[in-house]
Amino acid sequence: MLIQGPCLNITDEEDNNTGLGSERAKLLFEDVSYIVYGFALPSVCLFGMVGNVLNLTILTRRKLQKSFRTLEMAANYCLVALAVSDLMFCVFAFPTTFLSGDDMYHNTEFLLKYRMYGTAVINVFIMVSTWLTVAMSLERFLAICYPLRQDLYLTTRRIKIIIVISYIFSFIFNVPILWRYEPRLLCSTNSSHPIYMPKTVPLLGSDKIDTAYRILWAFIGNFIPLILLFYFNVCLCRKIYRSYKMRQKFKQDRHGSENSSHTLTITLVVIVVMFFILVAPSEIVIVIAKITNNDSNYSYMTIEAIMNFLQSLNFSVNFILYCIISPYFRKTLKYIFCCGCYNIYQVSKQWKKEFETSLM
Repeated sequence: MLIQGPCLNITDEEDNNTGLGSERAKLLFEDVSYIVYGFALPSVCLFGMVGNVLNLTILTRRKLQKSFRTLEMAANYCLVALAVSDLMFCVFAFPTTFLSGDDMYHNTEFLLKYRMYGTAVINVFIMVSTWLTVAMSLERFLAICYPLRQDLYLTTRRIKIIIVISYIFSFIFNVPILWRYEPRLLCSTNSSHPIYMPKTVPLLGSDKIDTAYRILWAFIGNFIPLILLFYFNVCLCRKIYRSYKMRQKFKQDRHGSENSSHTLTITLVVIVVMFFILVAPSEIVIVIAKITNNDSNYSYMTIEAIMNFLQSLNFSVNFILYCIISPYFRKTLKYIFCCGCYNIYQVSKQWKKEFETSLM
């Protein structure tokens, strides 16, 4: 339902924008926004959709799952759940490129509703991916650092419960964001149709509650996961380094299930490193700017556009990481494409034969 706020004049809105920054900052924001939201972000989201679909296709293959031990299967469940979350992020982030540059919409437009509620949905999958990464880090931490007690701590049944809880909790925790925006009617003599502009409103009409919720989101969605990921990742890197030195000393190699476990650990470490590079700075900058009320100038909006692109990149590049790290992933991908091309060739050959037969 559209909540009609006080009628605003478009010229007054334009006058209010003079406090957003200098003319140079405005031009820079427009250029960066045009490049990011017009080309870069939709391209990354499209690539992420295709990549995550391929991730799900390969990670759910029975041949791969049969080769895993119990704890490795738990990590694979996390990778599958992460691919689903990343795919949903790319799907819901893609329409951003179609949003109006002046943030004005007709009341019947889908983009007005997306502008108001899309942020909440996107935040759900950001939080899901964050805590699934923490769950994978915990699983690898127990598997590598406490191998004799790992079966007591984290089983496939428990990891499934953790995945379900991550999705449910992230959805519930982000429900208040659905009421963060309301459409305000703009009075314009130049248009025969009413035009609306989404406006940010405090949660439950209270600035204190809104600030408290943002701080809570920052801790649960950013700072606590970052601390846990940093600790788990440091421990894993130390174990990997010690294992490498020991293998070099005794000239031993890993085979079979141990090699697949090592590949999973390396994959997780790279995912966490990418998270620290691409996601963590974006979330920290956005949270600090929101809390300190410095999110209404062109300089911040320029930084936010760049950070949004980097964040979207994180949810789209896991496919490339898997291809680089995992030999099985590369072989399976090659098999899928080769079989697809071969089947297309066989079908076209059959059609050609039937066509030639019909002419005789």
